[in-house]
Amino acid sequence: MKESRFQVPTPLRAREAAKPSRAMASTNEINAKNIVKKADGFMKPSMLRWKPDFDKAIELYEEAARAYRGSNNFVMAADAEERSAEAHTRLDDYWHAAKALERGTEALARCEPIKGEAVLAMAERACESYALADRGQAGAEALGRAAKGIETKDPKTAVALLRRSVEVFSEEGKDTAAHDHHRRLSAILLHMGEYQDAADACMKYAESCSRAGQMHSLSKAYLSAIIALLYDGDGLNAQAAFNDIHEVPGFDKSEEREVAYKLLSAYRESNIDNIKYAIESGSCVRFLDVAFARLATRLPNASHDLGDMARKMGVEFTDEGADGGDDLT
Repeated sequence: MKESRFQVPTPLRAREAAKPSRAMASTNEINAKNIVKKADGFMKPSMLRWKPDFDKAIELYEEAARAYRGSNNFVMAADAEERSAEAHTRLDDYWHAAKALERGTEALARCEPIKGEAVLAMAERACESYALADRGQAGAEALGRAAKGIETKDPKTAVALLRRSVEVFSEEGKDTAAHDHHRRLSAILLHMGEYQDAADACMKYAESCSRAGQMHSLSKAYLSAIIALLYDGDGLNAQAAFNDIHEVPGFDKSEEREVAYKLLSAYRESNIDNIKYAIESGSCVRFLDVAFARLATRLPNASHDLGDMARKMGVEFTDEGADGGDDLT
């Protein structure tokens, strides 16, 4: 067995992690329960069978899972898929074990009310199994699919899934495939009103773009981070971020850098007209991801005192080229 590279939660039966109240079982559910019981018998030796028959158990567990889905009993469908994954694992078939766990994750995502911790735990186990099958990128993609299935119902869990997804892409050296996952993560955080976390996600997205050689996306990610910080009233950290990144190759000569510089300058001057002009005159702003482009048009945020932000940022201004650059300190 291959050594695991990931830390995942202790496995729990799906039915123990998500326990909804249900009415009387349907005929399909009763049949499915009997099929699971029969499959369990094939997982161990018997008087007439000297060794387990894992292939037969898998066939029956999958049949039971389909029957439970047909009855909208998604908790028990996930439980049957989890049992199927265990049987595949006993055969050292980690790829199909991962597929079964991913189907179980999809079933749990359809539960009402949703149990985010159960979805997260099973999705991470699916990712683990993909890794054991030497398909780490497939594991990252599975986490992203799980997040997509619940992002409107449980954005907090979707964020946890996407954070793990982009980590796995990075660990696998697959930053070129992580593009959409980074964008979705930052957009969800923005919609949640978590502007600091959204800015942090954008900065990490830019780092991923740098590794992947996606310089245009890198510039957009950096500008998006600064916009999120300014909207949150955190001009000081927006300015510090700019000072850290303004010479990064790919951003240093971009239009996004110029817009960021003009924005920060206008905030330091506490000038509303210049803030709006910086956004309106920057054609690149229109090409940011939709959530960030819309946020930019709402600058400055009326709930924050511009004068107070300017004082915190420092009123002294260093012109470009005065001492070798645009360092706004």
